[in-house]
Amino acid sequence: MTQAHITRLLTAASALSMLPGAAIAQEAAGHDEAIAREIVVTAASSVRAGKTDVPVLETPQNIQVLSSALLEDQGSRLLDDALRNVAGVSSGGVARAFDLFRIRGFDASSSTYVDGLPRGVAINVELAGIEQVEIIKGPSSGLYGRGSAGGLINLVSKRPQPEAFVTIEGSIGSYHSTNAMIDGGGPLEGSGAIYGRIVANYRNDRSFIDFRPQTERLYIAPSLTWEPSSRTKITLLASLSKDWSELVPGQPAAGLVFAGPRGFYDRDLYIGDPANKGRLLQTFTTGGFDLTHEVSDGVTLYSRGRIADLDLAWLNLQQPLFYDPQTGLQSEFSQDYYEDRQIYGLDSGARINAQTGAIEHRIIAGVEYDGRRLWGQNFLGFAPAVDFDLYDPDYSVFVHQPRAEFPATTSKSDAFGFYAQDNMKVGPAALLLGLRYDTVKLDGEKVSAWSPNVGATVEVSEGLAAFASFAKSFAPQAGLLDIDGEQVAPERGTQYELGLKYARGPITATMSIYDLTRSNVATGIPNAPGRYSVTGKQRSRGFELDTQLSPLPGWQIVANYAYTDAEILADNLLPVGDRVLGVPRHQIGLWNRYEFRNGTLRGLSLSIGGSHLSKQAGGVPNTYFLPSYTLINANVAWRRGPVSVRLNVNNLFDKRYFQSSVGEFFVVSGAPRTAMLTLGLRY
Repeated sequence: MTQAHITRLLTAASALSMLPGAAIAQEAAGHDEAIAREIVVTAASSVRAGKTDVPVLETPQNIQVLSSALLEDQGSRLLDDALRNVAGVSSGGVARAFDLFRIRGFDASSSTYVDGLPRGVAINVELAGIEQVEIIKGPSSGLYGRGSAGGLINLVSKRPQPEAFVTIEGSIGSYHSTNAMIDGGGPLEGSGAIYGRIVANYRNDRSFIDFRPQTERLYIAPSLTWEPSSRTKITLLASLSKDWSELVPGQPAAGLVFAGPRGFYDRDLYIGDPANKGRLLQTFTTGGFDLTHEVSDGVTLYSRGRIADLDLAWLNLQQPLFYDPQTGLQSEFSQDYYEDRQIYGLDSGARINAQTGAIEHRIIAGVEYDGRRLWGQNFLGFAPAVDFDLYDPDYSVFVHQPRAEFPATTSKSDAFGFYAQDNMKVGPAALLLGLRYDTVKLDGEKVSAWSPNVGATVEVSEGLAAFASFAKSFAPQAGLLDIDGEQVAPERGTQYELGLKYARGPITATMSIYDLTRSNVATGIPNAPGRYSVTGKQRSRGFELDTQLSPLPGWQIVANYAYTDAEILADNLLPVGDRVLGVPRHQIGLWNRYEFRNGTLRGLSLSIGGSHLSKQAGGVPNTYFLPSYTLINANVAWRRGPVSVRLNVNNLFDKRYFQSSVGEFFVVSGAPRTAMLTLGLRY
């Protein structure tokens, strides 16, 4: 059977499996010790996500939840791998050490949250420490404050469990990539009121690019929970990520995506000095708490806080300066960059469940602080610029370039938000009214905004609900000044959405259509370098289907489809009508898993799936497009008692593709076929 045949079968299966409703995944208890992990949960209608205690089924917004069980089965190691399970989310990165992505056509990389608080950095999330990934689509400033018009991602940390357990895994894969993980914990004293957990993970991912640049990380996350009473719980969470990574320079589109002056160069080409590779050294530490106290059966107080510190250095990073389309020579300069960043977060409030007549209220109200401090300094080397031949690489051209020291820059922001939301339910109908006020002080300049969130759901039949919503977002544009030298106004996002959600038995699904406008986009003012106006506008319209289901015992399906039409409506410099960078118009994803639950093959599971992305703009203006591609991934696993073995193969048919890009110089070539073998023990 050819790849084309398999692709058509996968597409057909995806279409059959997409049913209207809310797509939710969560780990569930297995049937016995040999069948310990499920992708699809049956009690899906009770699943909650984000800040509120309103079930996802009754929330008038497209929210998807991915469990650690699903991500483990797929062998997901980066957030980008996990997000392929969700319609309308696409990769946007040119640096594999960072999580860069778009939701509904718009960049949302700076809108990543951990346990409901802003993460504040875009360095890779360590999935080994994450219990579930929540994707909240569309403007969400009504509860979360400043953020992307496209939406946000909230990561739920692994937390202590009252029962003792330990999981140990070791992996080895293509290009000598390795991974080792231990996750364990349990009660720390006899009454069980105090229990702890520690997750430790070491990984060394090696690239297929020549000279095998590696991404190396050590991650440790201890946590402790204390329950002084049945109504009070406090959890302390900390983490340390230490990275020693070798950077992969971006590759120019000419000669890679389309023919250059001398044809095509090798996709494995390393464009840099192999004797002195670009490096990323960083240490990211966090410490925080999560406190809940039930005042009564209907009132719960909560408070969560976190302090984080990032110490980062880019060393000897080769940057493109000029590309000669006649000769295929690329001129480059070198860069060093140092950064120190602190992020402070505190969110406190109350969740109230009350009844007034026939109306059931689920209220959340709180106050939030988000503080950020940044120091950074650049060192650039232009003399002499290096001319590198992409078609006949000669690495001896790289010489030491004296680096010019640029003045250090600092940035400071303090944001305060006040929010309230009431989900009022009467019989099968519910009305959501929410409002948040934010004031953000950016380096002495103050901006503020009101962000409403309004929606309604109606239960059409058991497990099936229709919803409609209106929401706005806002995002301050730090450091951008208008013609008068004043801070430009914040970006605003406005969305209208209609949809259906279904959650009953082993099926959960969502179908939605939306119209999303991003306004106040900062655009450069011609003849006024360094000054901006907020006349830019972009629009994204789309249709999304997300579903997870179990049609037969042991058979589980995760499928999604998105149609996204994202274009520029107004801009001082960019062509009106051009497509937004890196957004495929059509996106299909499918994952099938079957587990044998009886007989000799009990505990054996087989998985196959993949994704299809149509062509996407490689740059804006749209001078070229990354071609469409289809990837097929497969998995075979065996679990019996405490022992497990898993083999994941990605890009099974060794498809040549391009994952993402930013303009003419920075293209990320997708990895060829890779495999990872994992052995594990669970007690």
